[in-house]
Amino acid sequence: GIVRSYPELPDREVAAVVSSCLAYGRAAGIVKSARAILDPMGPSPHTFLTVSSLPEIQMICRNFRHRFTDHKDIYDLLLSMREILAEWGSIEALFASGLGKDRSVTKGLYKLSQSLQKYSGKRKNSLLPVVARGSACKRYNLMIKWMVRNDGIDPGGWSCVSPAELIVPLDTHMLRICLELGLVTRKTADMVTAKQATRSFGLIAHDDPTKYDFALTRFGIRPDLRMADLIGQCGGS
Repeated sequence: GIVRSYPELPDREVAAVVSSCLAYGRAAGIVKSARAILDPMGPSPHTFLTVSSLPEIQMICRNFRHRFTDHKDIYDLLLSMREILAEWGSIEALFASGLGKDRSVTKGLYKLSQSLQKYSGKRKNSLLPVVARGSACKRYNLMIKWMVRNDGIDPGGWSCVSPAELIVPLDTHMLRICLELGLVTRKTADMVTAKQATRSFGLIAHDDPTKYDFALTRFGIRPDLRMADLIGQCGGS
């Protein structure tokens, strides 16, 4: 994957934020759009963001378009990361600062969301979900999963939380799968349902509740995988 292609942790962080924030729409389009921003940054996106001038950053964003996201949205996101890296040194340090004594990933997500929004200004940005409004924050949770889990799927690198503390990245597609498998009872793709799904997966994999996210979400992406076959194999209705 895109994030795994960067051997250095600071670069993986930047790639993970960009790729996850763009993670809406068709998979092929997401990859193409992420590459359109990351490739011009060269081998080290982190270095590019921290040493480039604002006009240089603006230059790589000028013709960008991804569904509802325009060049202003992606430019604001890059500037936000630039400010966060200048203040905190890393995205992980910012996220970890929000966890609190109860080690709440939701609070960490709120801190991340709040900071990205603050640096982006008051303008609404299609790339930034708002944790405070009860959003499932699928894209942020996806990014955290990439950075925390370390296996053949996710590259890892963060140590501030464990895989056991992660929240399932829930969108309408994953919600449908969870409903079909009887893993959730709520029909709204919000944070409450995401945590319900996480608890259900935790009964199967206590130390790693997001373990099956990648495999399950291939249904609906790969044409050779059918939802009916998944339900049948799992004994669903």
